[in-house]
Amino acid sequence: MVTAFLGRAGDVLDDRYELIEQIGVGGMGTVFRAWDRLTKRAVALKLLKAEYASNAQSAQRFLQEARLVRLVMHPAVVQLHRFGRTGDGLLLIDMALVEGESLRDRVLRQGRGLDITTGLQVLENLLAGLSACHDAGVIHCDVKPENIMLLRGGTAGQCKLVDFGIAQAPGPIAMADNAGIIGTPAYMSPEQVKGRPVDGRTDLYLVGCVAYELLSGEPPFQGATPVDLCHHQLSTPPPSLQDRLADKLPDGFESWLMPLLAKNPEHRPTSTRAVRDALRLIRQRHKRALELQRPGMRHSLRPPSCDLLRRPVAVAAPPLPSRREWAGDIESVRALIEVRQMQQSGMTYGPEALEQIARHILASALNGLRECGAEVSGPAGPHIEVRMACHGDPRGVVAHMLDAVAGMHAQISHIPEPKLEVRAAVVADHPCGADPSMVGPGLDPLALLGLASGSQIRVDEHVARWAGRRALVRLTSVPSAYRVAPTDVYATSLYPV
Repeated sequence: MVTAFLGRAGDVLDDRYELIEQIGVGGMGTVFRAWDRLTKRAVALKLLKAEYASNAQSAQRFLQEARLVRLVMHPAVVQLHRFGRTGDGLLLIDMALVEGESLRDRVLRQGRGLDITTGLQVLENLLAGLSACHDAGVIHCDVKPENIMLLRGGTAGQCKLVDFGIAQAPGPIAMADNAGIIGTPAYMSPEQVKGRPVDGRTDLYLVGCVAYELLSGEPPFQGATPVDLCHHQLSTPPPSLQDRLADKLPDGFESWLMPLLAKNPEHRPTSTRAVRDALRLIRQRHKRALELQRPGMRHSLRPPSCDLLRRPVAVAAPPLPSRREWAGDIESVRALIEVRQMQQSGMTYGPEALEQIARHILASALNGLRECGAEVSGPAGPHIEVRMACHGDPRGVVAHMLDAVAGMHAQISHIPEPKLEVRAAVVADHPCGADPSMVGPGLDPLALLGLASGSQIRVDEHVARWAGRRALVRLTSVPSAYRVAPTDVYATSLYPV
């Protein structure tokens, strides 16, 4: 038996969590903004609803949510801190507090869908999070606008997937205690309506439904009753999204979307990652088309100078090419990452321990970068190096790299012991041609990582040009007319013998 709970602001649970306000009600629990006195941070605290408290099956499903979320570590998925019982027998789940508004609230506030550029970014981030879930064997089963949080102060399109209340492993669908189907009729797949087994293709159907409301402001199917909605999900062909929009959809988007909404799961794509990669190509073509329509568009970020981070390289350098010659010629973006223990009293962790921690905590983030074509070296001690080719899309690659590094910092910084942080230098690589002597003054990565100005991610001049003004990451840029050759100082500086 689980103790029933009717919480209110001011209550203190387990002499640790002080409830501040109720911020949401899920399928199984009530969510409060709370202050964790032990870790000194605001958290989202989910507590089992009173009406389910005396039902053992409901209690097990409530804890199953926490067990599944614990398997997923990704910047686009809400992070679990802990779960269990309080001293009074209450069931709770302690999660990271996501500041922002749901996609549903944004659409209702605007009275319309998101602009196409932002909408595509939201869909790509959502699919990235779902890829991590599916890799961990977790099917969300309730992907809908209410469960997609748009982050306050984040970059356009940055989101987190929340509320895993009815998530499950692939297989036979979980039923409600009264033998009913669990889900939201406007965002349910045909197999959920029929009570048949679910897998990753189920979530892809729900992504297709979300795409309609994301861009048009309304779901694909509407009905007077839940039964009508379920009937539409089973038999009504999906309507054309382009017919509901005044703006023209990006080329290929409609043909990307329709297979997701196939009534038969066998006719849908099987790989969430492949669906995301196809959408990323559509986004790249769309961005290039916009840039052609608005030539000469410039960013307002202008990096300051900093001679401290320059050091000579013992190779004769040819005359510097003009800035115009290098303006858009970024071949790849390189991130030099260091996991560092913060200066606090207590045990000091050596390089081997930091390597094991980084290898475990950042495994999902690094695998996600590898799946996007990045070359990842390390962890080797506390250091990691990531290189991602631009393929003509420097803006997208820079944004992806900075988001990935910011996500790594968020994951590392939430570890209660030891207290760690991520320092990173994100720099641009330029093609140096066949002449190996074309080497210029390089940046000292250790100096980049070592300066303590409060900025966690430092960028060079060329990365800053594409970064824009970002609220998540404070950018401290370093001027450099051109980068050094691929066989430069990084190998010896980052990985000392």
